[in-house]
Parts: sequence; C-alpha cells; structure tokens
Amino acid sequence: MALSRPAIPLPPPARGGSVVDVRREGFELPAHATAVAAARERVWGQLCSWGVPEDLGRTAQLVVSEFFTNAVVHTDSCRIRCRLQVCSELLRIEVCDEGGDCSEVAPRQAAAEDVDGRGLQLVGAVAERWGVRADVQQQGRVVWAELRLTVR
Repeated sequence: MALSRPAIPLPPPARGGSVVDVRREGFELPAHATAVAAARERVWGQLCSWGVPEDLGRTAQLVVSEFFTNAVVHTDSCRIRCRLQVCSELLRIEVCDEGGDCSEVAPRQAAAEDVDGRGLQLVGAVAERWGVRADVQQQGRVVWAELRLTVR
C-alpha cells in the first residue's frame, strides 16, 4: 500500500529553475517479526525498479532491517510505515513506528559477548547521516537515514 503523503518536503528547484527528479514510495506493514524480511524485500524491489545500484540497495536493506527490527522489538506498535525518497544525491529512508519517546533511540555500547545491540552503530557507519524525530501527526516517531547515491 503506497502512502499518500510525501516523505519529506520537495527540494527547491535546481539553479536555473529546472525541476529536480524526486522519487517517493511508501508502504505499511503489521508490527510482527515477519515484517522485517517483508520490508527488506519491498525496499529491494522498489530500489531496483528505480535503478539504484545494487550495493546501495543492499545497504538500504540493512538500514531498513535495523529500523524495523527495533520498532518490532522495542515498541508496542501495531503498524510500521516505511518511506523511501531518492532526490539528487541522496536516498532517504524513514521508518515510522508508534513508539513515543525519541530519546530512547540511540546506539548502545554492546559488550563483546552480546549477540545484539550493534545495529544503530552499523547504521551510523553506512549512513551519511541519521536521526530520530517525533511524528506528531501519527503520535509516534520517525527514525531516518540518508545514504549517498554517489561515491565521493
């Protein structure tokens, strides 16, 4: 199911008034463990249809997997929404859950023997930037990441 509202505001026109190509897609899944794999596949399919390079698509899958897993495990969400946007040189990924406190979303320092707790550190390593903000319209939160489309 595609979401009707844009992921983020449209960017300003490029110099000279030309229109910047922006592609958006969104979907919503129930907050079950099976949603993590389903979200990875939806993201992969959409990014392939947009012609995004395979390595970036795999990185996006990793980010979405981490965000969805955290929403399933750490919130009482019933539904989780995902928005993708490609614009200029960035792929923006937003995952919206029904969690409340934005301050709870932060990388933690996992001990060597821990089997989990490193996901947001991975996101921080692969993303140009990432963060969390309140989603006041949905009374939840949005965890987002931006991945660079081109190599610097």
